[in-house]
Amino acid sequence: MLAANALTTLERMKLMLGLTNKDATIDKLKLMLGLSADSEIPPEQLEQMLGLAGAEDAQTDLIVELLINKASAWIERMTGRHLGKQTYHQWYDADGSQELVLIEYPIISIESIKEDGKLVDPRRYDFGQTGHIGVVYRDEGWLRAGWRRGLAYDIVALKRVIEVEYTAGYVLPKDAAEDDPQTLPADLEGLVWDMVAQAYASLQNGSQGLSAFSISDVDWKFDKSTNPEWVRLVNLYRRY
Repeated sequence: MLAANALTTLERMKLMLGLTNKDATIDKLKLMLGLSADSEIPPEQLEQMLGLAGAEDAQTDLIVELLINKASAWIERMTGRHLGKQTYHQWYDADGSQELVLIEYPIISIESIKEDGKLVDPRRYDFGQTGHIGVVYRDEGWLRAGWRRGLAYDIVALKRVIEVEYTAGYVLPKDAAEDDPQTLPADLEGLVWDMVAQAYASLQNGSQGLSAFSISDVDWKFDKSTNPEWVRLVNLYRRY
């Protein structure tokens, strides 16, 4: 079963792996039987063998789903944020700046913002230009509050008294609908395809090229190093 944060679907991944062609399955069966491509398999025997192939396909689906889950978890961990669309209720420091930087993004909607328990008028802030990086802007600045110390009675420790309820993240491929299409960037989904394809090929070939791998691993550990192109792509979406 795909995890809630899976960044592609089983169907798309199987398509990328070339596992959705029934004719290819029949050709594979003929090859195993030592038959030529134009040979005919008796219907009863073909049905029985396709049944066995179906059981093998179910096992393959499970392996592919586990690889998708692990690749998605690796990407999400590397970006330092949740990528799927979710609703959050979080507290932030009252530092008095004009930019309130939320943990999750892109911001889709803000249900409410409260400062020290008082609701802030939505007309007093905006995220239209900066919501894609998780920033809520307010011209007059956000509340500054904290613990005061010393002779000057300066604020030396901020209080978390800004309360935000909001929805952020991308619509993932598995959650997309006609009226709510996918918004996950195509290059992130493509990265999952690349990672799963490489790991699946390694499993099929006896894990050649892998120094360490098990289906329960989160990391892909290769003889040389993690593909630098993968790292560069993930860095584009990393939360700093």
